[in-house]
Amino acid sequence: MNSAETQLESAQEQARVIVLIPHYNNPTGLVKSLASIGPDEVCDVLVVDDGSTRAPIDQAAARDAFKAQGVLRFLHLPQNRGIEHALNSGLQWIGARGYELVARLDCGDENVPDRLAQQTAFLDAYSQVMLLGGAASFVDQAGNEQFVLRHPTTQAEIAKAMRANSAFIHPTVMFRAAALAETGAYPLDAPAAEDYALFWQFVQRFQTANLPDVLIRYELDPGGISLGKRNRQLKSRLKVQRLHNDYSLAALAGIARTVAMLVLPYELVFKLKAKLRGAK
Repeated sequence: MNSAETQLESAQEQARVIVLIPHYNNPTGLVKSLASIGPDEVCDVLVVDDGSTRAPIDQAAARDAFKAQGVLRFLHLPQNRGIEHALNSGLQWIGARGYELVARLDCGDENVPDRLAQQTAFLDAYSQVMLLGGAASFVDQAGNEQFVLRHPTTQAEIAKAMRANSAFIHPTVMFRAAALAETGAYPLDAPAAEDYALFWQFVQRFQTANLPDVLIRYELDPGGISLGKRNRQLKSRLKVQRLHNDYSLAALAGIARTVAMLVLPYELVFKLKAKLRGAK
């Protein structure tokens, strides 16, 4: 960062909202995500690079893509340790600087232009809500919408849905940074399901909500989840479900569903999900 940029940033008032984006060998996806943050949005952005070597961040392209009213910053980790460590490094950096609201976004996913303004307005209106998600439009690699995923919007419905799986789409969430003093950061013992584990802490301690509105466009990548990662995610989900098992019908059904997904071939599970979505 040169001296002119430093002087500009020091003269600029820190935003209330900061967007946390983890990055690993995906500079094209990062530029796409940064460009989707609307020019009228008032936010800073922290990109945490998780030790990329094959495809490091192109900072010039990233800065050109970012048009929002705020500052884009980068935190480079010396080695790749996984998304949980990258996110927690980002949260530690954010916590030391006193931001009020933290929004998540993943490389390749795109905000609707006023996503952050929508969520900030809701959280300002409902001070008891500590975690707020929203709906997502799932698109193929050509940008064609395949389906819209909406989760329950009220606390009671969310708590019930959490028995089966996360009731929040991770890249859509915004939460109050102060709440982390009680929830803690992303757990390190639930690999590939770190969001599910953290969101349970929010749901148990605070009021949470989802907006019914689509907040992001989520690109479906056919090669994005390896079989190994899928199994790891399901095993972590099962661990979290058992930790929060209250022996209700919803909890037992959720555990049974995860066990079935571990046993059944991935191709069959994918076809069943596609049929169910098509029937809605």
